Parts: sequence; C-alpha cells; structure tokens
Amino acid sequence: METNTNLDSTASAIDYADPHHPIDYEPSRLGYRVPDWKDTRKLYKAALVKDYSSARHTDKEGYWSREIADQEWEKLFARTWHMVGHLNDIPTENSFMKVDIGHESILVTRGEGDAIVAFYNVCQHRGTKLVLQDFGKTKKLVCPFHRWEFSNKGDLLKITDRETFRTKAICHDLNIPKVRVETWRGWVFVNMNPDAVPLAEYIGDELDTLLKAYDFERVVRIRDIVQEWPVNWKAAHEAFNEGYHVQATHPQLNPAVNAYHAQHDLYENGHGRSIYQFMTPTPHVADQLQPGLAEEHKIFLREAGVAEADFPAHWQDVPQAIINAKKANKDYPVDYSKFSEGQLIDDWGVGFFPSTETFLHPEGFFIQHWRPHPSGDPQKCIYQAQVYAIQGIKELPSFMAVENADMSGKTVLPRTWLADDDIDATGPVISQDRVLLPRLQSGMQSRGFKGGVFSDQEIRIRQFYDEYYQYMRGHK
Repeated sequence: METNTNLDSTASAIDYADPHHPIDYEPSRLGYRVPDWKDTRKLYKAALVKDYSSARHTDKEGYWSREIADQEWEKLFARTWHMVGHLNDIPTENSFMKVDIGHESILVTRGEGDAIVAFYNVCQHRGTKLVLQDFGKTKKLVCPFHRWEFSNKGDLLKITDRETFRTKAICHDLNIPKVRVETWRGWVFVNMNPDAVPLAEYIGDELDTLLKAYDFERVVRIRDIVQEWPVNWKAAHEAFNEGYHVQATHPQLNPAVNAYHAQHDLYENGHGRSIYQFMTPTPHVADQLQPGLAEEHKIFLREAGVAEADFPAHWQDVPQAIINAKKANKDYPVDYSKFSEGQLIDDWGVGFFPSTETFLHPEGFFIQHWRPHPSGDPQKCIYQAQVYAIQGIKELPSFMAVENADMSGKTVLPRTWLADDDIDATGPVISQDRVLLPRLQSGMQSRGFKGGVFSDQEIRIRQFYDEYYQYMRGHK
C-alpha cells in the first residue's frame, strides 16, 4: 500500500498557532497539582514525582532503524499486554473480533458468560490467515485455501482428504496456538508472552483504584477508525502523552483547555496519568480572552444539561456551572456522585504502556493505539482511534469527533479503515497532529538534529523511555 506523504495542500488548510502572536504565561512548576477545589472530598492523591534526569534523548535511530524495530517487536511488543477491545465488542456466545498488532493477527472469541479465548489467526496447514473481517459470529473457522476446519476456540476439527496425509505428517499438535488473554473491568487485553505477569499485576493496584469511578463495564463502542500514518509509532505516540504541543498545534482549544497546568502522575510498569484542565484557558492566552464562550464550553454545558438560556455570560463561570449542573442531575445515565469535582470537567489522560492512550470523561472514553506497521517499516505505523460511551449520554468533547453515533448497542459497530490521505476523517483535532507528524519524522533524521530535549510538561515521555529501555536491554 502506497502512502501519500505529500500533504502540503492539506497542511495549508490546517490551522496552527500564529508564530508572531504574543504569548504571556507563568513560569513552570515541576509537580503541579490540580487545585483542592476540584477534589473537596479528597478522593484522590497525586503520585510522587520521579526524577528521570534532564539528559538529551540522543537515540535518534530508534525512530527509523529497521534493526531496532525488529528488536522492539521481539523484546517489547511480543512481551507486553495490549488493550484490544471490550467484552461488549463480542457481546454473545460465538462472537469474535480480529486484532492486528504489527504483522500478527489474533482472534478473540467469546464462550459462555464472560469466558473468552484468544489464538493466532492462522491455519496450521500452510499458514493462511483464517479470518479477514474485524467482527463476526461463528462456531467454526474454515480455511479458504484447502478447507481445514477449526473450532472457534482454535481446536482442529477436520483435515480435508485426511487419508492422503502420512500418519507421521499429521501426528503433531495441529490445534492453533493460544495467546494469553485477560480482562480488566470489561476491557480485553492480549499478550503473546505465555510467561507474562497477570494483567492485574501489570496494571497495578494504584491505577486500578484510581479509576474506580468510571463505568467501564457499561460502554458501547460508537467510533472505530484505523489509518496508516507515515511516522514511527513512538514519535506518534509521544505527541499524545504530553500536552506541551496543544498551545501551538491545537490553538482552537486554547480558550477551553489548560494543558500547561497539567498534573502528571507516574505509575509502575510505565503507565501514567495526565489531568488536563478543561473549561479553563491556557495561561498563554488567558489575559487576551474576551468575555463569552467558545464552542467547547457550549458542548460541555449542553452535556451537563444546562439550558442555552442559562449559559454563563463569561467563560470564567463555566467550570462551576458544569459542576453544579452535573451534581444536581440525579436522573442521568451517569452517576456523577462517584466523581470528584475535577473529573466532572477535566480530561484524565491515562496511558497503558507501551502504546495506548485513553482520555477519560464520565460520559465516554477516547482510546488511541499506535502499533508497528505490519510490513516492519519503522517509518510507518498503524493508528487506531476508538470511542466508547455510556448509553444515553448527549454529547462528547469535540476531539472525540463523534457525530450521529448509534448508542443503542444493538449491533456491533464495523471498523472503518481510512485511506492514508483521508485527513479530515480523523477529526478536527487529530487531523492537526496527523499533518504535522510526518514533518517531525523527516526532520529528526537531519544531521542538524542531535536528539530530543524534554520539558517537565513532557515528563511522561521520559518515563516511557525509562520503561522502554528496561525491555530493550533485557531487564524485563
């Protein structure tokens, strides 16, 4: 598949920050903490800040070296847990979903109740992929090449013309090899390492406790897109576990998103949380804003059940208006009493190592994955964005790019595979990253670039590489 990386015409239609526009902001404070008024019941505490040093990230070749990409596959991706979907994506017995990670394809099928099994999507005769569709329902799998048949648990059922095989040729175990699969609060994870630690241990008690309020078990998938990106998976992923770029790359969010004053919490096994303050402007532009509301303010007010006639006149009053409305709404599909005040408006960006970022709101969850390209090309990756929502909610933040979604849960949503150059379909926010990242991929390879320099706003990138090198150096 050819990738169109000549996006100059598209880039001209994408709005970024004006480089000549004046900015004014406070000095950075390492270890910034969300203010107490956003958690009056003291439901959460900040994690201790770990010092990951200030050294320059000079390991540039990791963004384009095929040799390093091959090592990443064996040492990292084949040995870690990967979030691949939800039990509600395979809602009934005999349902299945296909999961593609790099060059591997895995089938996850559902049995009775919540029982699930995962195995490689490959016939044991000559290696043909058994299934091409992303979701479905079947009791058996039939190879299209020679009609070998397997159960939906991967067990061999039939060899066509079995009598023509010598006994010694088929005396081996011809059941499809299994893949580790476990669930956490409805989310399905797979791991190609049979000796991996249990999923619960990988996630950790601290992160598990931190996320108790969110109704993960009650979701329906309402958006699911996949696209090839002409950029290394790590470079793409890094743009989404820091908020430093928001003020420049996503200027339309500046009136309603304060990514500068984000609280970054770091957990075991490379996982992390960033609390981005929504409905509060970035300090870069706060003193330049006029009274009035941005469209993002209005989306959140509508979702909270505030009538347009009751919208505040000034953006400064929006956070409290949303909090008050949600706390007073006792008949909504979401029980807001479980959340802190901050969770009712802020974005909790929770990352699961190595390549998944989730952006959590009480009403819905935006999940993104960046995975190695199936060809092994280190300068390409596969991007996937999914939105899961609580049934019955009204609106979600604009960056989730959800319009006219079916929230009934009566059918399983098909996955949409986007053309490589279909920028608009990624949404108004992600499209800005999509256009910019190939410029990063190209520029990093210059002799004039000596390696990344990370601010305290990018501490989760430093944390990522601390965990990454533990795998790459064989310590995990």
